[in-house]
Amino acid sequence: MDMATSTPLAVAQTVTSCRGCTRSRLSFFLPFRTSGCTCEPDPTLAEDLNKQRSVENPHLVLSPKPSASNNQPMVTADNLNLDVLELIFAYISGNDLVAVSSVSKSFLAGVIPRLYATVSFTAKHAKRYRPGGGIMSPFLTLRNHPDLAVHVRHIDIHCAPFIAVGQVYPNFLSETADALQVCKNLISFVCGPRILPALLGSLQGKERLEDVHIYAAFTTTQGEMLQKITTLRSLTLDYPTWNVVDSLTSWAQSLQRTLVHLTIFMSQEVNGVFLEALLPLLPRLRGLHIIGCSKASHTVVIKAATAHTPSLKELSFTIFENTSPPSLFCLPTIALPGLRHLAIDVRPTSDATAVTMSSLFISLTSLSTLVLKFADRQLPIWNSVVDAITPPSAVTVPLKRLALMDCAVSIDTVKKISSRCKDLERLELPLPIKDIRSFTTAISGLKGLHTLTDVGDAHASHGPRASLTGDDARFMMRTCANLKTIVSDGRMWTGRESVLGITVTPQRYKANTTQHWFSPSKTDLYPS
Repeated sequence: MDMATSTPLAVAQTVTSCRGCTRSRLSFFLPFRTSGCTCEPDPTLAEDLNKQRSVENPHLVLSPKPSASNNQPMVTADNLNLDVLELIFAYISGNDLVAVSSVSKSFLAGVIPRLYATVSFTAKHAKRYRPGGGIMSPFLTLRNHPDLAVHVRHIDIHCAPFIAVGQVYPNFLSETADALQVCKNLISFVCGPRILPALLGSLQGKERLEDVHIYAAFTTTQGEMLQKITTLRSLTLDYPTWNVVDSLTSWAQSLQRTLVHLTIFMSQEVNGVFLEALLPLLPRLRGLHIIGCSKASHTVVIKAATAHTPSLKELSFTIFENTSPPSLFCLPTIALPGLRHLAIDVRPTSDATAVTMSSLFISLTSLSTLVLKFADRQLPIWNSVVDAITPPSAVTVPLKRLALMDCAVSIDTVKKISSRCKDLERLELPLPIKDIRSFTTAISGLKGLHTLTDVGDAHASHGPRASLTGDDARFMMRTCANLKTIVSDGRMWTGRESVLGITVTPQRYKANTTQHWFSPSKTDLYPS
């Protein structure tokens, strides 16, 4: 038979008789050579058949296909490896994960590790929690299905359901304790409400537990149970009682090989003597945050950190009202050459504080993140502090992130910061919504700025506060070339390039309430 003039049916018959094989449907539509049995596609023959078909039926045109010998079964979501599905679903979060889990059994199996990796219980859940009614807590689900607990890596308890003031639902405590017991692969645990004493027994034996953030109001016996956790890399103690502070030095002996970050928030027991005894026991410490501890002034914290942890990369402290005014001949300085993150809680509002703060930045040449929180939202930030942050003699300051919280920042101050901190990537300060055009012009020189966060308080002034609009966000992103994200008033505006220019999309934004304002963000990575 002449292959060049054969009909499609004849071609298919010739192919079949040549191969003696019909393993694939695709082989029925492929033109093959008749010499030998290799059955390789013949491009010349395919071109001739295309010409013939275009005359007989314009809708049918052949194109060379892979040989049947190399053909593999069609890849579908059902036969994809679970590891591949998990990598795909890593880009999905929130309610989208729940929706994807309803598609098929294979999707459900791929979503479950991602869906149960982080278990959170927030105030929204607590309000609707009722034993035998309302919503079911995720901890009850884990108790009823222990096979799901193997996927849990992080547990965040932001709030607890109360029957009355100070009385938590006992069912919730038992569900949570039982769920913690079966979560053997737990890495981080956050517990904001005062319910941890009921959970301490279940928290034991977690060999992978590295990060603990707790409300640390315990008795001596409970504090001893807490000391049995010896694998921590990060420890945050909120409102610790004297029992916990007193036992921390003995606990540190068990943690000296692992502990890298230590945070003590709002304690009346921490003082200079305590820090001088504790810090020498933690040679691997790279992050120290002592905030709101009235007996540990900034001079005490700086002195202890400089003497015992010279390799610190993160430091936070508070400047109090009752701090004695510094001597002009003995101003405090931070002699930590590797410091990358510095957060200062500034309580006083007097001009003498500006002198104290100005001296702190003299020797900081490698600082990447600076966070300053003030006590008066109406108080303009001192010019001497701005000059200390961005000295006039410096060509540029290598800051990547700057946050000025609870203070008034003028347009002139923003211009000064923009002209000397040209490497800024993230800026957090109160946005002047009514003068947003001038503000945008002031920050237009920050070529690397990609995230802008409004830290202004909507309740700071009388009357309604103006809100950022879509036109404002679009103008700002058009003026600042690399600006892609703006966070303001509970919304996050995200911009992207399109055919029509910059398209701005708003979405709801809720800040992480369990993370303290002075803590480094997840994107701030400082190697240990």
